[in-house]
Amino acid sequence: MNRQTQIGVFFGTIVFMVLMVWIFSAGGDEERKVGKKSRPTFVSSDWEPQYEINDKNPLGLYLFTTLTQAHLDKQHDVKVINTSYELDSLQQKDSTEKTYMFVGNYFGMDLDDLDSVLSDVRRGSRLFISFDNLYDEHYFSLFDSVDFQFDYDQEVNVYANGKPHNMISLYQKDTIARKWWAFGNYGFPGGSEELSSFMEMPNFLKVEYGDGYLYLHSTPNLFFNYQIKRKPGYRYAAFVLNNLPKDQDVHLLEVGRLPDDDGEYDLEDFLEDNGEGDMEKQDDSLLQFIFKEPNLLTALLLCILGLILFVIFRSKRTRPVVPFIPKKKNMTMAFAETITSIYLSKRNPYGLLQVQRKNFYDTIHRYFFVDLNHRNGDRELQILSEKSNTPIEEIKAIIDKYETKQAASVSEEFVANLAKQRHAFYRRVGIISDKLVDRLQMREMVFKRAMWLPALMILVGIVIVLVGIYFLTTSVGIGIALWPIGMILTTLGVLRLSKPYLTVTKEHLTYYSPLARKHVFNRADLNSTEVLGTGVVLNFNNNRKLIINYWDLSAFDRKQFERFVSRLHIQEL
Repeated sequence: MNRQTQIGVFFGTIVFMVLMVWIFSAGGDEERKVGKKSRPTFVSSDWEPQYEINDKNPLGLYLFTTLTQAHLDKQHDVKVINTSYELDSLQQKDSTEKTYMFVGNYFGMDLDDLDSVLSDVRRGSRLFISFDNLYDEHYFSLFDSVDFQFDYDQEVNVYANGKPHNMISLYQKDTIARKWWAFGNYGFPGGSEELSSFMEMPNFLKVEYGDGYLYLHSTPNLFFNYQIKRKPGYRYAAFVLNNLPKDQDVHLLEVGRLPDDDGEYDLEDFLEDNGEGDMEKQDDSLLQFIFKEPNLLTALLLCILGLILFVIFRSKRTRPVVPFIPKKKNMTMAFAETITSIYLSKRNPYGLLQVQRKNFYDTIHRYFFVDLNHRNGDRELQILSEKSNTPIEEIKAIIDKYETKQAASVSEEFVANLAKQRHAFYRRVGIISDKLVDRLQMREMVFKRAMWLPALMILVGIVIVLVGIYFLTTSVGIGIALWPIGMILTTLGVLRLSKPYLTVTKEHLTYYSPLARKHVFNRADLNSTEVLGTGVVLNFNNNRKLIINYWDLSAFDRKQFERFVSRLHIQEL
């Protein structure tokens, strides 16, 4: 290195050091100035942690927790319960009414802890749970019966107090489609009230539970930080909190929060967490004796090699020429049941028409790549007419009926006729095949009896048989009459369990009496139906009647049968 190069490196180093000092000094001055003038704004682009109560990231619950504290009066506070011990201590020391709250993806509280919370609610406290999933045992603790529906979209309008609140699904500042869960058919021992809903499906329920209330909420993503920073999300969160008491402490049930990957177990992580990751593992298996003897190790390797060769040649002999490709699951029937449950929950023909319109437009876009939601004159209709080989006048007639603004003119008959017209269009253009229609019509519906009565008859019959046998062994004369009575009761209970209550096909209705006798009725002979408070009377030709008692059906089958009777009413119209 010559002298000129040395001088150049020297001055270059000085210039570089001066530049770095200036850059870091300028940044520090700006930070000091900001610190003097105002508090620095929290900015985050971390979209991974979810439902953490003090997390300020977009998917955290910091704003909702803060609003909860602001909702309470000055004498009460928000507290966190992280362990079962804290919950037990709280209930032993504090017997006042309180509000328990959980907002998260997976609620997995211990059953004993949940029972203690529910006991406190029964005495006048409140329990608010906003969840996407629960343990199966929790469903039985909170509901008598429930099924869930969902809308898959980028946004929904949640109606509360008759006002819509537009909620969107964001991830890294982009809108993405997701499932918005709602309660379908549900049942509780006490009364219930629907506080908010979307697509005419409730997502927020208030349930009477003893002297207290349960608040069940199926869309916890509505309480994310990015939702509440928007005006609709803030107003909806305020509406939810206004349904909770202000004069009770709020206890956050973090003890019931489970991670999204609950159930996945990694042994290496477990050892590292317990400080055993670096410990030398001791081989205590039976293979250690084989590895110590060279002859046994050679024999083991030869056996493994022979097994590999056997598998290779055996698989070549038995491998099929054409690999089996499983058929895709047909979701048409599931979708039809979903649409039926939406309609039957509100009995609003105009609301059902809106759902059918959205489904029709989505189907046209999926099969013909024509977006009917954003039309430019008759251009899209002309393209659809050419692709489907259907006159444009017929397409316009269907769309005009779907886009009618006269809600009062939409009746059940109007919706049923439009559905038939739509299905005829689907079959003509090849979206629905005739085989699928025939298969749906040939589907058999089975309605079963309630379990409690036959189970009681079997139990009582067995007890009477045992008592009769005991009396016979002790020379008591009444035993000779007891055991036949017990056998008769047991046999009747078994007969009630062995056969369904009613089966319905395209052509026949088959009723099984308590003695398992079969009575067949033709659906073509059905004249009318009479819906009573205790059941339904089906009137057939030749003065034949079939009486279906609600008490003899299980809770699930009763709801299914009510849907079937509703469809019969629509057909009669």
